[in-house]
Amino acid sequence: MRISFAGLAFAAGLAAGAARAAPVSDYSSIDPDVCEVTQQDEESGSVWFACPDFRGHEVVMLEGDLRFYLQIDDPQREKQLSGQTLAPFNRLGKVLEWRLGADGKAFATIVRYHTQPDGGDGTYYDGQVLVVSKIGAEACHVATVDARANADANALARAAADRHAAAFDCETDTVLRVGKPGRSLGE
Repeated sequence: MRISFAGLAFAAGLAAGAARAAPVSDYSSIDPDVCEVTQQDEESGSVWFACPDFRGHEVVMLEGDLRFYLQIDDPQREKQLSGQTLAPFNRLGKVLEWRLGADGKAFATIVRYHTQPDGGDGTYYDGQVLVVSKIGAEACHVATVDARANADANALARAAADRHAAAFDCETDTVLRVGKPGRSLGE
């Protein structure tokens, strides 16, 4: 009996350790009313916003041509993420979700894009897409989830971040489409 109780205690300890090691989320604001306008280009109409830093990560939001872009730790705008948005006209939600590893360091972000794909008949669809991005030395979009077509969109986006962000190659890998397809991406 003594061995089986010790075995159970050891297994319980492993399970508790595994649960603590699972990635977690934290959040920061990317609300344009909270972020500070740092640059405007009158010719193109583009606007840059400095949003609150998150645990030492610099967050910049750019609006141009009725589309939004995020830059994480990229003051020179050299990382792929700085040039990525979605094809339909869009705006960002007001919250940026950060996925944190067991070490407490952020390895990915999730943001909600509100999209307006053209219906082809002069109408626009009100879509929502969760975009998972890898951050760090390499930064780019990793996955998209149509939040209108998937009731569990947040869970799908978190799982995609946890499974794919670390190993995703921004130069060669194709952005993943996760969950059921929908109209939000305009495809």
